[in-house]
Amino acid sequence: MDASISSLLSFVFGSSIPLSAFIAVWVFVLLISLFALIRGSDTFIEGAKQMGASLGLSRFAIGVLIVGFGTSLPELATSISAALKDETAVVIGTTMGSNITHILFVIGLLTIVGGSVILKQRLLHTGMPIFFIATVHYLFILKDGYVDRPEGLLLLGTFAAYVWYLIHEAGVEHDVNVLHSGKKPHLRFRSLTLIILGLIAIFVGANFAVDMVVNMAIAFAVPLGLVSIAAIGFGAALPELFVTLQSIRKKEQELAIGNIFGSHTFNILITTGAAALITPLVADSVVMELGIYVFAAASVIFFVTCMNRQILRWEGIMFVLFFAFFLVKLTEFL
Repeated sequence: MDASISSLLSFVFGSSIPLSAFIAVWVFVLLISLFALIRGSDTFIEGAKQMGASLGLSRFAIGVLIVGFGTSLPELATSISAALKDETAVVIGTTMGSNITHILFVIGLLTIVGGSVILKQRLLHTGMPIFFIATVHYLFILKDGYVDRPEGLLLLGTFAAYVWYLIHEAGVEHDVNVLHSGKKPHLRFRSLTLIILGLIAIFVGANFAVDMVVNMAIAFAVPLGLVSIAAIGFGAALPELFVTLQSIRKKEQELAIGNIFGSHTFNILITTGAAALITPLVADSVVMELGIYVFAAASVIFFVTCMNRQILRWEGIMFVLFFAFFLVKLTEFL
């Protein structure tokens, strides 16, 4: 991508290429990427709901397993690529930055735009335990700033157990349409097409969006550790943000909450676990001196808030303000 842009700009400007030309192209590509994310999220939601219904999954299970998995693919792809290149600080920074964005910014925006969110009993019984387990696992493993292969295997095993439990529970909680008709809706080719096209658009859009944000950050001499937890982490969380916005528009807030819980769990257990199996991961100073504390505080606040079975709009505003505080503190590492 960078080579193509360089060749294009060299043809237009000659041997002397101004930085402003690169920035202009990066901004343009970023806008196109964001559009792909919006359309891809919309398409994926439709296909995911149809597939989940055909499999007899509850709406929360659809959000956690299908939508949560799909929107977390950018983090997984970024982390595996970084692990293969032995840039392990990027893996932890991306995962932590993305999850902080999920909790504080995306959920905060969900309540600000869509109003207070009522958490159903299914969420408390199914989503909160794995949220707590995954978060505690992650903080305990990362306390020494190092994630080795056995710890990565532990994370992957935890996720496998959770998926088995979730599918088992979903088999008991039949969809309303199933109960009325006596059978599950058939899986249609259109559903698979929508899912595939949506995933492609989300993955490609998020990949280019992250690349452009990183390019601009490096152009302004921002440290790599800061880029991984802020720019890459936020960029990789864009699919969850756009899926959430589309869910609000369609009045599918339960799907949005399930997506956030699924992405949070997937990022910790699968993304970190898979990357750690490739090579041991080492956290950098930005993560250990700031990120891990903000992540722990945000997780505790969110967990306590959810125990009240609702997230009010004013609480969402506090989440967003906390996220702004986090961004301000990150500037101290410049």
